[in-house]
Amino acid sequence: MTTLSKCLLLPLDGTEEALKPVEFLGRLYPDRSRISIVLSYFPPPLPPAYQGKLNTPELIKRRQQLVESRAQKTRSVLDQAKKVLTAEGFLSHTIEEHVQERQAGKAREACLLADRKKVDAVLVEKRFIGTLEGFLTGDPTHGLLEHCLASPVWLTDGTIDVSHAAVCISKEDASLRAADHAAFMLSGTDLKVTLLHAARTIPQRATAPVSFITAELERWLMSPEGRGLKPFLDRSHEMMKQEGIADDRIQVTILPGDGKAGPEILNYCRKEGIGILVLGHSPPTGITGFFKGSVTKRIAADLKNMSVWITQ
Repeated sequence: MTTLSKCLLLPLDGTEEALKPVEFLGRLYPDRSRISIVLSYFPPPLPPAYQGKLNTPELIKRRQQLVESRAQKTRSVLDQAKKVLTAEGFLSHTIEEHVQERQAGKAREACLLADRKKVDAVLVEKRFIGTLEGFLTGDPTHGLLEHCLASPVWLTDGTIDVSHAAVCISKEDASLRAADHAAFMLSGTDLKVTLLHAARTIPQRATAPVSFITAELERWLMSPEGRGLKPFLDRSHEMMKQEGIADDRIQVTILPGDGKAGPEILNYCRKEGIGILVLGHSPPTGITGFFKGSVTKRIAADLKNMSVWITQ
């Protein structure tokens, strides 16, 4: 099966934090030839005093100096990013640059660009997000989910284990979108994948290979809650198979839950060495169920040494 190329958008601001996801990306995809990167940089507009028609030679000269200084800064930021990417083994012809004077918030600009470019994901370091106004100010996911409506967002933090990913499955179409994204982005890798659900009605954790469901797990799947979830698990499994992820790499895990899904999921991932967590996020208005904004927000806020992939 031929693995399709993937394209990610990496927003820049000239800081080292903005480039930290590159190392994670390199370990996730040993075959760099099928990964393309769009580097985006949004320099600020000139101060209002230097916009429009200027009346004096001094102001005209000062504006030209500001324009040249901004251009030099932009070139420096892009060159440094390309240096880091090529040192990590990414190919120069797969790296695209996009520079655009900022008109709105950086987060909004990045997300709008991602939608126009139709990238597969926006890749940002959690500590970098604080400099993208609206991303993690107050609400850890508000600006991010408000603007990135079509492109999944990958948040990264610290040192990430790339041997195992978990995809949270619920009785919502949002989780199927998450599974579809995970299946495509993990195709061509050798990661293990856990289809994960937190349930109030199971007394203890049940785990089984997707190709050999244990009697304990089968009993729960025959319960009212399990019967509702099973079609979503089956569809997610089928998506994995279609992308070439073999059954011996996929397992199903049902966690006992008390309603605090975010901490339960993160604790499980940390104990099991799962470095990538994939979530389907639904706008909370008028929608009930597992993937309310509060769950996504809590997981993003408490993220440590992991990557969380959020789809809408």
